[in-house]
Amino acid sequence: MSQGDQVAFTEIFDYYEPRIYPFVLKLTRSETTAEEVVQELFIKIWTSRRDLAKIENHRSYIFRMASNRTANYLRNIANNIRLVQNAAGQVVVEKNTTEEVIDYKYTQQIINKVVDQLPSQQKAVYNLSRQQGLNSSEISKQMGIAEKTVKKHLTEALKFIRTQLQQSPGSAIALILFMVKNAR
Repeated sequence: MSQGDQVAFTEIFDYYEPRIYPFVLKLTRSETTAEEVVQELFIKIWTSRRDLAKIENHRSYIFRMASNRTANYLRNIANNIRLVQNAAGQVVVEKNTTEEVIDYKYTQQIINKVVDQLPSQQKAVYNLSRQQGLNSSEISKQMGIAEKTVKKHLTEALKFIRTQLQQSPGSAIALILFMVKNAR
């Protein structure tokens, strides 16, 4: 694999993914987060594949990477929550003025525009999950697709939305609102 053999990578993925996913799930307690962390882990393994030839104990190395990636992910979530709480603590509570209502609607429009860019399956899964409050099992039954597919679509949708909001100028408030609404 260190020389770019995709078949070797697939074998490593097929061997380690079922072992790493439960480990990460236990740490994160979130299927969506665990899938995202594991996906990022294997992307990192592939992009740094040339370094693998120097590693003596691949199992230990991969589990250490999983542990570190999970810790970093959870640390980032905690930092984001602290930022939101600090921002919320600095906001003076007042009656909703017309301007605040317009700002909220504008912010929601930014998020909706990004959601509209999702592929149809991802968009449907996102809407059922985040707007109707259905869990993966319920979405799976309603859409007639595997629960694992539902989770994959939701992970990809959330990642896409977060990335688009981070890259969009002037959408910092939309990103914070999105993160608060989707922190589950």
